[in-house]
Amino acid sequence: MVERKRRKIAKKPQTPAQPNPDTWVTEGGVDPEIVPPVKEETKKIEKKIEATTPEKPESEKTYPHRISFDMESTQYKRLKWASFDSERPMNSILREAVEEWMSSRNY
Repeated sequence: MVERKRRKIAKKPQTPAQPNPDTWVTEGGVDPEIVPPVKEETKKIEKKIEATTPEKPESEKTYPHRISFDMESTQYKRLKWASFDSERPMNSILREAVEEWMSSRNY
């Protein structure tokens, strides 16, 4: 029997780390010719808005609970049209409907 020589496979050379394009863009800054300077009045107004708005913790959500349910296509289309027609989100329409149902049954 003939003995075979095992070939050693060369390892792939390490490529240098590529710079992240996002960091390159943010480090580069903004061209002053493109972005106009912010006026002092605008800065003062932004500071007033920040001071008057109460800080809400991130964990505190307006609606902390989520419910999912199934509905027929025709009912979904009617709800979607009602949302579009009344310029209200579908969630607010559903919240109102649930509230009316619960209050009518003294819950």
